[in-house]
Amino acid sequence: MKTPNYSNRTNLVERLILQIKSAASLFEKKKFEEKSSQWLAIVMVLACLIAVWSYKTHSELSTFVTSNGTWNIASNIVNGDGFSACDTNYFPFCSPSNQSTAMREPVPVLLMAAAMLIYPDEDAGLILQAVLYLGTALAIYFALKKEDARLALLASFLWIVSIPVITEMQDDTGHMTAAFFFTIGMFFFLRGYREQKFSHLILSGIFLGIASLSRTVHLGTAIGLGLVLIGLQVRARSMKGIFQAIIFLAIVCLTIAPWVIRNKMALGAPLLGSSLTGYNIYRMNFYIENDPFQLHYVGGAEGAQAIQQLVENSDLTGTENEAQMNSFYMKEGKRIILEHPFRYVVLILHRFLLVWFNFGFRKSYGEGLLIRDYLAIIQQIFFLIAVTVGAVKKYKEYWPLALSIVLECGAYMAVSAQLRYTVDLMPNVVILSAFALSSLPFMKKITN
Repeated sequence: MKTPNYSNRTNLVERLILQIKSAASLFEKKKFEEKSSQWLAIVMVLACLIAVWSYKTHSELSTFVTSNGTWNIASNIVNGDGFSACDTNYFPFCSPSNQSTAMREPVPVLLMAAAMLIYPDEDAGLILQAVLYLGTALAIYFALKKEDARLALLASFLWIVSIPVITEMQDDTGHMTAAFFFTIGMFFFLRGYREQKFSHLILSGIFLGIASLSRTVHLGTAIGLGLVLIGLQVRARSMKGIFQAIIFLAIVCLTIAPWVIRNKMALGAPLLGSSLTGYNIYRMNFYIENDPFQLHYVGGAEGAQAIQQLVENSDLTGTENEAQMNSFYMKEGKRIILEHPFRYVVLILHRFLLVWFNFGFRKSYGEGLLIRDYLAIIQQIFFLIAVTVGAVKKYKEYWPLALSIVLECGAYMAVSAQLRYTVDLMPNVVILSAFALSSLPFMKKITN
């Protein structure tokens, strides 16, 4: 009978342990920071590969083809028709003489127009989306690098592998632009608050204002941050801090002012953001007065039917522009909500599942779930748990990130929700998730 060679097995285990320790030593803070540029290059190469894959897999038949997208409005600008578009699904009375629009915020449209001037094909728009995707990864990295390069790389990695983010590279609704400028704005806000640098608060106001001109939801976030900052300074009895917080809010307002003035001149109403807000409030909430009341996402066909019935039973003249229709939709939506407040609250809670997991979205369009959807659900469960842990762990230092997530989720849940909306707040999600992962026992052993 052959005797087992325990000595060889022991040596093999010892060598394996040494190799693991050697690999783990690469993640020690000092060594990692020395090689942080190389690690960043690896993350960015991976991001480039994902961007190339997204570009290669896009369908020309479905990319940037909607009448209400930023690409279409940019095309009209380049062709000399101004900031205009016509989509009767939203505004049934648009005509050749009634096409001034505010459906999409201006910054993504202007960036698309600039890309189109360089190369008049949707490929230019896709490349722009990829550049914003890569730029946001870098912005996340540099926002955290001063604290810990390992956390910075981890957060950037989580951003580039986020399924909603990758999917959004083939869309033209402004989310990628908003996420990029929002990340920069939050970086300066954190620096301005924590290091008491007024110049950084001014820069934050500018970039958060630009983010608001990319997706309206960021305006509410910026105002919320400013009001909380004022409250903290009042509590600290700092007149200087109160003044700086007020100036921050003023900068945000001044940044969006040209858009508000333009809407007043073109549409007769000083719209702060998109003219689709009223439409969404009505479309996504009209059915709460129906019996039986069944929670679901309102798909395109159901929404079109509801809008048609509303318009046909109204006193509209048929000459209304987008601002007037926005006001009309808003009024009708609010009426229904106020008449059924309890059902509306239940619907808001239901939308949490939509904004985080897209539950019921594809079903409303008669579609089944794809493998990508199942993977996204798993990934979103991970993010939801991680961001909660990270927010609790780092609330004192990073409360602006946690507050922004709560405000934006709340805003979307109040109006309309689907998974792609999380791209707006994903930079904050991945940063707080990185903090959560760093607190895991096995991560501490590897990186200490």
